[in-house]
Amino acid sequence: MTITPKVKYWIFLLGITLILFGVILGAFYSSWILLNPEEQALVGQLSGKLLRFPILAAFVLVFLIGGMVSLLFRHYIIPILQLGEETRLISVANPGYRIKPRGAKELRHLTAIINESAVAFEVLQAEVKAKIDRARAQLHAERNRLAALMTELPNGVLVCNKDGQVLLYNPQAQQLLQQPDKLIGLGRSVFAVLDREAIVHALSTLQQNVANEQQHPVTTFMLSIRDGLCLRIIMAPVFSEGDIGEISGFVLTLENMTHQLDLELRRDYMMQTLTEAMRFSTQEIREAISSILRRPDMSPEELGARRKVIDRASLAIEDQLEQARGEYLQSILGETTIDEVLGDYLIEMLSRQLRGRLRVDVHTQVDPELWFRVDSFALTQGLAQLANCLQSCSPLTGVKLALAARGEHEAELSILWINCLLAEETVRDWQSRPLISDARGRLVSIGELLTNSGGTIDILLDEAASCRGVSVTLPQAVHDSGRVTVGRGPEQRPVNYEFDLFQAETWKEYGQRSLRKLTFVVFDTETTGLNPSQGDEIIQIGAVRIVNGRILHNENIDQLVDPQRHVPVQSVAVHGIPPEALRGQPTIDKVLPIFHHFCEDSVLIAHNAAFDMRLLELKEELTGIKFDHPVLDTMLLGWAVQPNQDSQSLDEMARRLNVEVIGRHTALGDALVTAEIFVRLLPLLEERGIFTLEDAMQASLKSPQARLTY
Repeated sequence: MTITPKVKYWIFLLGITLILFGVILGAFYSSWILLNPEEQALVGQLSGKLLRFPILAAFVLVFLIGGMVSLLFRHYIIPILQLGEETRLISVANPGYRIKPRGAKELRHLTAIINESAVAFEVLQAEVKAKIDRARAQLHAERNRLAALMTELPNGVLVCNKDGQVLLYNPQAQQLLQQPDKLIGLGRSVFAVLDREAIVHALSTLQQNVANEQQHPVTTFMLSIRDGLCLRIIMAPVFSEGDIGEISGFVLTLENMTHQLDLELRRDYMMQTLTEAMRFSTQEIREAISSILRRPDMSPEELGARRKVIDRASLAIEDQLEQARGEYLQSILGETTIDEVLGDYLIEMLSRQLRGRLRVDVHTQVDPELWFRVDSFALTQGLAQLANCLQSCSPLTGVKLALAARGEHEAELSILWINCLLAEETVRDWQSRPLISDARGRLVSIGELLTNSGGTIDILLDEAASCRGVSVTLPQAVHDSGRVTVGRGPEQRPVNYEFDLFQAETWKEYGQRSLRKLTFVVFDTETTGLNPSQGDEIIQIGAVRIVNGRILHNENIDQLVDPQRHVPVQSVAVHGIPPEALRGQPTIDKVLPIFHHFCEDSVLIAHNAAFDMRLLELKEELTGIKFDHPVLDTMLLGWAVQPNQDSQSLDEMARRLNVEVIGRHTALGDALVTAEIFVRLLPLLEERGIFTLEDAMQASLKSPQARLTY
C-alpha cells in the first residue's frame, strides 16, 4: 500500500517517541549496572518518588517535538506538495486554475507569485492556441464541409480504414444499418453490420483494380441484410498520403434497392402474365383466320362464328394491354421523385416556363414561407404541355399565377389565362396526356402525378362552360424557420467522423496501447441505495463513448430501469427520479445485454468504479452477461496525478480541471462529466509517465482507495 504524507507524519511522530523512550531506558540501565548493591537498594527506595519526573519530562519532550513536526508538516511539507501538484495542474491541464493560499507566510507569498505567473501563462497559452486554431481552421472547415455534404446525400456513406473500423458515417447509413444487436459507431467494426466475406472479396477486387492501374478503381456488389433489405454497395479506395498505390481504407456508398427490386419483380410478373395471356388470345385469332383462309367456301354461320372468336380475342388483348399499362403506370408513379420546394421557387420556375413559351406577361402572387412536396420537374413539364395548348388560344394577353395556403396542410395554385377561353375537353385531355417530355422517361400524366403526391386538379369554368383556368391543390411540407442550422459544432453535426483511425493499431498488444488511441465507454449508474450486496438495484444507466481522446456526445445510452422494488425517499432526493417514472421501463435483464453490446471492444471508465462494477457483477447469474472489460477509475487516476489533494470526489475533480457540471446525479450527466475529467487527466497522466493502459492500471492499484469493496 502506498503511504500518504499524513501517514508518514504519524509514523515519524511514533518513531521519535520510541527513540526518546529508548534513550531514557538505555541511560537508566547503564547507570544502574555501575552501582553497588547498597546504592541500588537506595535508588530502588527513591525510584518510586523520582521515576515520575523523567517520565513526565519524556512526555513533555515528545509533545514538544511532535508539535514541532506537526507544524512542519501542516505549514510546510504538505502545502509544498499540494503547491507542486496544483502548479503542474495549471501548466498541463487547466491554465485558469488558481491556487488557494495555505501554509506558512513564505509559502503564501510563493503562491501569490505562482498565481501571477499563471495569469501570464494563460495569456501566452491563449495566444499560442489562437495561432494553432488559425492554422487548423482550413482543415476543420474542410472537414465540416465534408460532414455537411455527407448529411445531404441521398445515400448512406461509410468510410473505413483497412481493418474495417468505421471512420465516418452519415445519418442515412445509420438508418439503413442500425439494429438493436448491431451498432454503427466510430471505431466499431463494419463487419458487425455487413457480411465480412463480401467486404473482403470486394476489397480484394478493389486492390486488383488498383494494381491494374484502372483510372477509376471501384467495385459494386449487392447485399441482403435484415428484413429482406437489399443494398447496392459501391466501394471506392482511400489511398495513403503520398502513395497512390497503397490503400489505407475504403468508402462504401449504400443505396437501398429493395423497392426498386420489388418493382422490377412486379414488372417481370406483369410481363410474364401479359405474354401468356396474349399468347392464348393471339393463338385463337390465328386459328380463326387460318380456318377462314383454308375454307373459302365456309358457310356464313361458320364465318360469323370465326369472326366472333377474332373479335372476342382482340377485345381480350385490348383489355390485357390496358390493364398492363395501368399497372406499369402505377409502378412508375411509385418511383416518382418527390421534392420539397419553397413556394417562391415553384412560382418562379412556373412563370419562367410560361413567359418563355407564350411570350406574354405572367403576373404572380404568392404567400411567403410556403413549402410543398411535389415532383417539381414533372410539374414544370406538365405546365409546358398546358402552355402548348394555350399557344393556339387567341387573343391571349397574359397569365396569372396565384399561390395561397388553404388550411394547415394544403395550398392552392391558381393558373388563370387572360382574354382566352379553352374547351373543357382540351383541358381534360391535357390532364391525362403522358408527360413524354419528362427527362426521366416516365409515362406519367400531370393528373396521375398530382394524385400520387396527394394533390388534385379542378377545372375553372365561366358561365358559358368554357375553361378560364385550373386550380391545383398541393400538399404542404412542414418547415420551420430553423430548417437550416448554421455554426453547429462537429459534435452536434449528424455526420460523425474520426479520420485519425486510419492509423489504427491492432488490438494484439491491448495493454501496451496508448490511452489516447483506445476506445472507452464512460458510464455511471443511479441506484435505489448505496449497498449493492444488500439488495440495492440499478434504476438508470448512462454511458458515452470516447474514441481517440474525443468524446462522441451523440453515441450514448440514457436508459431508465425498473428495479422491481421500493425506491427510498432518501435516494429520490439525490437523483430526483420518482418511482412512477420507473414503472413500465425495461428491467435490468433487458437493459444489460444492450449495454454490454454498446461496450464491445472498449475499456470501461467510471468514477468510483468499484461501486458500479459490483452492481454489474451481481447481475451475472441473472443475465448470463459478464463485463470482463479492462476498467479504469477516474477517482484512482486523480489520486495518481494529485495524491496530496484533500478530495478526489467528482465535484472536486471537476472544479480543479475546469469541467462544467451539468446534470449532476443523473446517470448520463455524471458519465459526461466523468468523460470530460478523464480527457483532461490525460496530459497530467503523461506528465507522470503514464502513457498506456497498463501504466494507468498499475498506477491505479497504488491508490489507497484501490481496495474499496461494496
